[in-house]
Amino acid sequence: MRAGRCATVLLFVGSSSMVFLLSTAKDSFNLLLQVGAGTGLLYLLRWFWWRITAWCEIVAMISSFGVAIVFLILSKSGVVFGFSEQLLIGIAITTVSWIAAAFLGPQTDPAVLLKFYEKTRPFGPGWRHIQAMASVAEVESDNIPLALTGWTMGVTMIWSALFTVGNVLYGRTTYALILGGIFAISGFIVIQVVRRLWK
Repeated sequence: MRAGRCATVLLFVGSSSMVFLLSTAKDSFNLLLQVGAGTGLLYLLRWFWWRITAWCEIVAMISSFGVAIVFLILSKSGVVFGFSEQLLIGIAITTVSWIAAAFLGPQTDPAVLLKFYEKTRPFGPGWRHIQAMASVAEVESDNIPLALTGWTMGVTMIWSALFTVGNVLYGRTTYALILGGIFAISGFIVIQVVRRLWK
């Protein structure tokens, strides 16, 4: 409870101080994109590599946010980088940071990893070390290309659904119908992928 209260106060102070750095809504949007771009790879790879821990996620979030703030301060001081350059530099620094944390930071208890593996059966070469200790056989239906297809179609399904609703609200019927069709097709593919992977 004490940690939650302290975190709330710190978040309030931090967000209030951001008022002096963010002058437009575009600045806020760019900041969110930079933070998300730096941590996105980690959130995907954590399902494919046993070494990625909660510490890696914490390091990634802090480093990604820190790099974004540094670029914001530099831009206010007259040192301007292109937005694509900021994204690439931020991704590179964040990736190096969380990979270092994966090898140098505290590791997850092997018993916890083993229990997780036997319950969820993640696949890919990143779990071979844990799979060797597991009591279950390797899943015959492991198919990384199929899983990535499901992931891509899942993302497509979610975004097309969101934009379908938006276009309906704005009265753009043609766009809404097209995006609704994309939603239906991608949703159907996701169902088929899930049936094959989870059979």
